[in-house]
Amino acid sequence: MFDVIGLGLVAMDVFYHVDDLPVEDGFALLLNTDFLPGGSATNVIVQISRLSGKCGFLAQVGDDSLGDGIKDNLINEKVDSSGIKTLPGATSLNTKIVVDPRGRKFILLEKGSAFDQWSFSNPDLEYLKKASIYYTDMLPSDPAFSALKAAKEAGLKTVVNLQMGLSQMKMLGVSREAILDSLKYVDIFAPCQHGFKQLCNSDNLDECNQFIRKYFDKLLICTIGEKGSIAYTNNNEKIYVPALSINAIDTTGAGDSYLGGLIYAYLIAEKALLHSMEFATVCAGFTCERVGATASPNLIEAEHYLNSYQNLFRDHNPTE
Repeated sequence: MFDVIGLGLVAMDVFYHVDDLPVEDGFALLLNTDFLPGGSATNVIVQISRLSGKCGFLAQVGDDSLGDGIKDNLINEKVDSSGIKTLPGATSLNTKIVVDPRGRKFILLEKGSAFDQWSFSNPDLEYLKKASIYYTDMLPSDPAFSALKAAKEAGLKTVVNLQMGLSQMKMLGVSREAILDSLKYVDIFAPCQHGFKQLCNSDNLDECNQFIRKYFDKLLICTIGEKGSIAYTNNNEKIYVPALSINAIDTTGAGDSYLGGLIYAYLIAEKALLHSMEFATVCAGFTCERVGATASPNLIEAEHYLNSYQNLFRDHNPTE
């Protein structure tokens, strides 16, 4: 049995380290290139596994070297890969990440051909039922939403992440209407602030929370970048936790590490929500101080970080 089964973006991240991010019509000096396993959903699951959660994954990759690398990485991270299908003759999804010494970056996503050629099936359903928690970033849309409904019907806790803006989600086959309609199957909705504000047609998070309550009546947690994170509970409580003041080297995967830490602390370890958000925050901070989307902490490292920064989380005021 698993604590969590994930379904979402699996990718190989190709990092291009440059001296400075180029401006329009400008150029940058390429310092070196790294190949690191990534993908938002796998980053979340790897973080949970490093924190001692038992994890599996549902996905489809191509029979190329990138797909082999994705599966090998999950195995190395003690994530069960038996739910990952390999499509003959297909190419795997990958991201090209250009990052400068200050941690600023932009990301280019290459979908590959395996991404859109997968449908949720009975073997996937039987695999899903081995878990108590289902996590998805809604990509690819058909299997992600099919599994979400099936997970809720099977009694699993469900966590859904909106990790990008609506225009990018639409290009990947996910509409605003589909997101809103799916929320009736969701226990924890965890969007980034950019995507959440677009989803709700407002720049004010409190107004966004009021809007989303027409579709969703459970726990909402919104990450707000360098400001931290905000939770809105179903009894109208608002909880704010600030981000760590650190020397960020690479912010890639920080939000994924946050969400993995939150799922572990709140749903697996069954800690209080405030404590879980603080724990998730130190997981994200740890990741930012290292290179790569999966530079996330193990349980000992996360708990040490939490003890080191505990005073930061005292006496702060809810704010946006």
